[in-house]
Amino acid sequence: MKLGNKVAMVTGAAVGYKTGGPSIGGTIAMLLAREGAKVVVIDIREEMGRRTVENIKKEGGEAIFIRCDVSNSSEVKRTVKQIKSTYRRLHYLVNCAANYEGDIHRNIVEVSEEDWDRTMDVNLGGYFRCAKYAVPLIKESGGGAIVNISSVAGLRGEKDNTVYCASKAAIISLTQCMALDFAPEIRTNCICPGFVRIENSEGKRTPDQIKEWIDGIAAGYPMRRVAATEDIAHLVLFLLGDESGFINGESIVIDGGKSVGH
Repeated sequence: MKLGNKVAMVTGAAVGYKTGGPSIGGTIAMLLAREGAKVVVIDIREEMGRRTVENIKKEGGEAIFIRCDVSNSSEVKRTVKQIKSTYRRLHYLVNCAANYEGDIHRNIVEVSEEDWDRTMDVNLGGYFRCAKYAVPLIKESGGGAIVNISSVAGLRGEKDNTVYCASKAAIISLTQCMALDFAPEIRTNCICPGFVRIENSEGKRTPDQIKEWIDGIAAGYPMRRVAATEDIAHLVLFLLGDESGFINGESIVIDGGKSVGH
């Protein structure tokens, strides 16, 4: 097991919104547990977060759930304190929490200040708070690694997606600063996925509509498919593990080559 006896904190790690289907954070948590990590599942959605823990335990892994709103500093501090109390150590942080609430797919004139503030407070502020309070414990534990989940939307703008793109772009810069500030004890890298098939992106489409929609998106990708959550999780595992020991401060695109043509 690549992460045996290590402790990993994964934010946004609840299962999917509707049926408990795949989510990026939940799949990451499952894979890290399979590789021997003791996983701390962090999410604001308690029922779905606990379901991730149940899934991990069914496979023989070890995990606990802590409800935490990453936009709230006191909750993040309490969470890290609880991790220290439970495990006495922390080696890995995966920042994956993101805001999907509100009417955020708007241009800068149309998006409300409330939706702007909430999205920035979770997508960027949450990464800042979790790193701020987790880094000292990771250092105490002998060092480790951090992976921030950004997006290809952070590398180039998208029409009517201002706040999401801005938050994801800032994560890339945050990653670079953290990589310089905390090396060599802690490596920090960033992942920029393209479209990933997750349950909460399917909306109210019927199964036939979902297939047609996904097939249409996949046709624009050189690999003729979209990313599965497992694709992202395996890259996270690599960036946390010893095999990537000289990779630091990078933002790695994982979109099957789609962005190469742009």
